[in-house]
Amino acid sequence: MQGGDDFSSALKSLGAFLDRAPLTDSIATLEEALEDATRADVDALLKDAGISPQLLGAAMIVRDRIGRVSDVIHATAIVLSLSELLQPGEVLARPSLGAGNDPSRPFDLETDRRVAEFKLARWKGKDAMRKRQTFKDLVHLAAEESERVAQLFVIGERPIRFLKTTKSSAGWGLDRFQPTQRLFEERFGTLDMTIADFTNGPGAHVEVIDLEDRLPQLFAS
Repeated sequence: MQGGDDFSSALKSLGAFLDRAPLTDSIATLEEALEDATRADVDALLKDAGISPQLLGAAMIVRDRIGRVSDVIHATAIVLSLSELLQPGEVLARPSLGAGNDPSRPFDLETDRRVAEFKLARWKGKDAMRKRQTFKDLVHLAAEESERVAQLFVIGERPIRFLKTTKSSAGWGLDRFQPTQRLFEERFGTLDMTIADFTNGPGAHVEVIDLEDRLPQLFAS
């Protein structure tokens, strides 16, 4: 299946399945029903559970499209925030709204007065990679050498609390980012420094801002 109509149909089919019951409950019920089942039992059990080749196809179509939802959130949140964040007369450079890094545009947002990064995932308690990526962005903002304001926009209090209080080391935070490790050591010293000590010390000039708190109208729906 291809095209927008097929995606809409697939989304509707997947939604109907997910609306039957919480997915965890549906899977647990199916697991229980399949215990001690034989080949003769399987087709009836799957039909009762709403499992079909059509559902598999629909889920795969939706997954292929929905994989870009984070990019939609990132780009949309940045451009919607501009009218509220920009000061009168502040001039934008070309922003970096999509996935990936363009060396010529190292920050999500640059103007003649600020540089900013946006980390817009909601943390839910198991966020090791999000923690690392957020700290990496903080380091790059702190290392920016112009006199512009540096800002890191996040969603919720958890990222802010992590950066300001964690005893995890900068080495842990930058474990997956060797170029940033080298930048940190060149500009700020040993990677044994805790992330909290960095955030409250060499990185203290970077404003870490809860975008949902700053601009609640963007998230009202």
